[in-house]
Amino acid sequence: MSEATHQTTTEAMSPTESALVEMWRDLLARTDIHRGDSFFESGGTSLTAIKLLQRVEKKFGPDVLSPDTLYEDARLGSLAKAIDEATRRG
Repeated sequence: MSEATHQTTTEAMSPTESALVEMWRDLLARTDIHRGDSFFESGGTSLTAIKLLQRVEKKFGPDVLSPDTLYEDARLGSLAKAIDEATRRG
């Protein structure tokens, strides 16, 4: 994917999705991450899932993403939606 295409894809994402993309890039050593990608199908393991949950908690606050939610639907867009909904509920 070209850098220009990547920037366009990232710009179209919500702030939460963009933050998750950065976490995934670091944890999974990948640059080509899209809204419909699954964390586990992209190379995530149970260990990287724990690291992801820790980073999400540090960035967005405690209890915004449960392990159950991560394992039920690990797609980037779904996780971002779950985080946003949890953040709105406070």
